[in-house]
Amino acid sequence: MSIVDWDIYKSGDVLDLNIPSPANFIDDIKMDYIKPMLPDNGIIVEVGAGSGRLLTRIGLENKEKYRLIGIDYSPTATKIIKSNQYKFDLNGDSICGDAFCIPLKNNSVDVVCSGGLLEHFTMKEVLVVLNEMNRILKPGALLYADIVPRKRTLCRPFLKEHVGGYENDFDKLMWNNLLTKNEFIDINIFSGLILPPDFYGRFTKQKRIHVIYSIKKIIKSLDNTFLSNWLGFAYIVFARSR
Repeated sequence: MSIVDWDIYKSGDVLDLNIPSPANFIDDIKMDYIKPMLPDNGIIVEVGAGSGRLLTRIGLENKEKYRLIGIDYSPTATKIIKSNQYKFDLNGDSICGDAFCIPLKNNSVDVVCSGGLLEHFTMKEVLVVLNEMNRILKPGALLYADIVPRKRTLCRPFLKEHVGGYENDFDKLMWNNLLTKNEFIDINIFSGLILPPDFYGRFTKQKRIHVIYSIKKIIKSLDNTFLSNWLGFAYIVFARSR
């Protein structure tokens, strides 16, 4: 993979977390799951952070006691991560780095998270990335990931081969096996996010997105059910380092 492949961000991609939007709606659901799992303090790292939107939301949960580190292969993305940390007055930094060789010390991190990252790798590559995530985590520390598998869902009934980058088709059992091979424990993986077709395209208008927000509880209640296994957009993953 080259930097060109991943440097898709624009310098103006600074977050606005207050307006209803498809991305913010999905973040809200993710944070409902993440918040109860967060430590009281510590170092939080997002690998493949992009604009740092997930890291920013986690940082806002405890601005005084979290130190945030966003890591991305894109030089532009790392600048945006830092801009968002500055905008929201967060204690953090960004690093232009590689998920295959995370530039942090062993056993130094309290939470590692990633959103929409792990599906972009082959099995061999995933094992390396998970090993790196486990290496930097303290014993018993938290791993969170959301993974978009290559499968049809309600949100995208048709797969477009050349849109959104490479996605592997590993199922939940395969992800469990990959995490176990890397000595993660307390693994919890479930399907989630049953989203309307073309969610990011059709629901940018405020009237439509407000309707989705009004039924958020219903949408979330379908997570971790047979319906989400069939129609859910993502896998939600939690685990602990050994």
